[in-house]
Amino acid sequence: MKHWMKLGAIVALSLASTALRAETPDEAKALLDRALAEIKASGLDKAVKDFNAGGNWKKGGLYVVAVQLDGTMLAHSANDKLPGKNMLEAKDAGGKNFVKDAISLVKTSGGGQIDMRWGNPVTKQIADATMFVRRVPGQDVYLGSVVFK
Repeated sequence: MKHWMKLGAIVALSLASTALRAETPDEAKALLDRALAEIKASGLDKAVKDFNAGGNWKKGGLYVVAVQLDGTMLAHSANDKLPGKNMLEAKDAGGKNFVKDAISLVKTSGGGQIDMRWGNPVTKQIADATMFVRRVPGQDVYLGSVVFK
């Protein structure tokens, strides 16, 4: 009986640590690569619908966004209230205008990363995050993948 209780405790701890495991920057970059591949394979309009549906496009605190270069949010896989809104003047919890920064970055170098303080969809708390961004080839749109630290 004690053996089964110990085994049960080990399994419970293992599941809890897996559930609490933070996603990594490499996973965020891989999600961004997959999102770009989805646009290439399916077209922007279909991919945006898929991103907004969530599903494979969000994992814990990791999610994908698609934003027009005028600041209009096309897709947000973790918050269905944001698509359609213009986020050009949006600031993070530290006052950083991260959307403008992302637009500037993709216009000048095609992509990169932006550090920000934003609401984690899992914990519902403001947390440090990194958004990896890349311009969608041939479109006035950037994709971003956010990972929390």
